[in-house]
Amino acid sequence: MPIDFEVGGVYLPPIAQALLLALPLFLLVDALLRRVGVLAFTWHPALFQGALYTAICAALLLWMGVSR
Repeated sequence: MPIDFEVGGVYLPPIAQALLLALPLFLLVDALLRRVGVLAFTWHPALFQGALYTAICAALLLWMGVSR
């Protein structure tokens, strides 16, 4: 069961936690892919980056146990 956090009186549900945790991971993976040159081979780099962020968020949610 995922844990709900309260930060400064503001309720932070698990999806918001995953969105916040995914941001630094996405920036790290995106920088790595830019350095390797993978984005040059994608048809639409912004669409690829959006899908990558979504996949990282989904993986974090599954890892956190939200789907149980």
